[in-house]
Amino acid sequence: MDSFTGRLLILWTVRIAVTLYALAMWRYLFLSRSGRKNGDQRFAILWASAWLMTVVHVVCAFHFQHHWSHTAAWQHTSDMTNRVVGLDWGGGLIVNYVFLTWWGIDAGRLFRRSDTATSSTIFVAVAAFMFFNATAVFGPPWWWIPVSVFIAAVVIAAICGRWRRPDSGQFPPNTD
Repeated sequence: MDSFTGRLLILWTVRIAVTLYALAMWRYLFLSRSGRKNGDQRFAILWASAWLMTVVHVVCAFHFQHHWSHTAAWQHTSDMTNRVVGLDWGGGLIVNYVFLTWWGIDAGRLFRRSDTATSSTIFVAVAAFMFFNATAVFGPPWWWIPVSVFIAAVVIAAICGRWRRPDSGQFPPNTD
């Protein structure tokens, strides 16, 4: 495969992963709070699909961009982090490994639980932070438009109280 095809695979796998992640979050924040089990199962499917596509993206990046060199991946992460925040640090790569492992465990756990299929609120917050940072560091400037719209929708929903469960009144609802 040529480098152009590799770049396209890297680009489109991350776009699909982000889209699946956004759909999962939308489901988590708005629809699965109704207490319907089938809504939670849809969240689990979207959540696991987003994780799987993110893993495919990482594999494509390691194959086509870094040629299976951890050193090259570390340097690329360091360069991009330095470009955006002025910190010459590649440790975000390790953070990503830990995050992907945690996410994979969480996604698998959702399919084992029979009573409900919701992720922990803490992990959902960590995932939001990770996706936001990945967008800021690695994404093109136009990604800020859909990210800003999504964040605005979440803030508006929070202000309007749409996250509240009718039975608990917690914000955000505790799903652990």
